[in-house]
Amino acid sequence: MILDLVSACGNKGLANLIGIAKTALTIIQVAGPILAMIGLVSILIKLMSNPENKKLKNSVKNWLIAFLMLFFIPTIVNVVMGLLDDTYTITACWNYAENSKVTGEATYIPPTDEHKQSILGDPGNYDEGDEREQGSEGASSPTTQNTSISKYIFIGDSRTVGMHAAVNTNDVWSAKSGQGLTWMKQTGVPQVESSISSGAAVIILMGVNDLYKLDSYISYINGKAPDWTNKGAHVYFVSVLPTDGKYNKMNSEINSFNKKMKSNLSSSVTYIDTSSYLKSNGFKTTDGLHYDNATYKKIYNHIKNSI
Repeated sequence: MILDLVSACGNKGLANLIGIAKTALTIIQVAGPILAMIGLVSILIKLMSNPENKKLKNSVKNWLIAFLMLFFIPTIVNVVMGLLDDTYTITACWNYAENSKVTGEATYIPPTDEHKQSILGDPGNYDEGDEREQGSEGASSPTTQNTSISKYIFIGDSRTVGMHAAVNTNDVWSAKSGQGLTWMKQTGVPQVESSISSGAAVIILMGVNDLYKLDSYISYINGKAPDWTNKGAHVYFVSVLPTDGKYNKMNSEINSFNKKMKSNLSSSVTYIDTSSYLKSNGFKTTDGLHYDNATYKKIYNHIKNSI
């Protein structure tokens, strides 16, 4: 499943087109047969008063064919698209359009110093009065922190945006709502690459928006990690975190993604299983996908304590 149609389609124009096309087919599948049935009933009533009229008999056949086509063609199209490989852009767009939204917009906040940088989007729903508070559950100093780490660089999507808002720390943040691998390669990593140096911890929290790109994630991260470790940095991949509510059906796919990612990351990358941590210790979402502030702080602390 993909949560942002732009991530699947590659550009917003195609995402909009696919979204409109699938919506139109859904409307046709519902309204078309109803209109065809009304037309068929109308012809049958006329035929009852004039049973020998050949034109009316042909019209009955035509309306019946129209009814069947309007009902079954959208279903056939969806089934065929579902059977095709999601590595094809059009297929991926089509298959994930139903549960997706066209986003990809964000506001860039320039860094105020070397260690503070973020690209902010819509991380979900937060309590404005509580958004920046640390409180008793705020980000704490990790007890098992790697003392060789001098800088934390977070690269992620809307969940990382939400975590940044909740903890409000002077780490390096490159995150944007609704994004996936394409954004990470073109913007997310280049945005912070100059900050990756000796003692830096590069922490990647990506994947929930384009789980179907698992193999490409593995290839890209494994390809970049040696360059970063050669600079003296440490590379970490944080497991894709669980969902609940209306997004609960994503969890089986998330589990498969995490399992394969953990098994195939190179020795240059350390896997942090924050997903199991949340499942064991509990978590709360605001919409099934994004978390409340307390959970974001738990995630942040667990990551820091795992480094």
